[in-house]
Amino acid sequence: MRYSLITASLIGSAFSAPAVYRRQAGGNVQTFTGALGGIAATPVTATGDATRGFEVKGDTFVKEAAAVARSCDQQFNGCSNAANGGDATLTVDQCTAQKSKLIPTSFTAI
Repeated sequence: MRYSLITASLIGSAFSAPAVYRRQAGGNVQTFTGALGGIAATPVTATGDATRGFEVKGDTFVKEAAAVARSCDQQFNGCSNAANGGDATLTVDQCTAQKSKLIPTSFTAI
């Protein structure tokens, strides 16, 4: 009888415990480190919130993949804006090539 009560208590505790998240709050989960023209990918941080667990520049996301995609888009936009704004060291084609490397690299960690 005692064994049954202990087992039931342990099982109940296990199922009522909060979920363990793959990423802890705070650290950057964006793994891409390339930065054409000095423009790095926007950091993707784990918020620790169970419903919207990732943040990019103030916007929150349910899924890590969506947050990483936003980070990649922001880096591409920053790079393209610099190229179109007169930065002679950059072209939009270079920015596009970087983005094609950025997305697969970022998603290998997911």
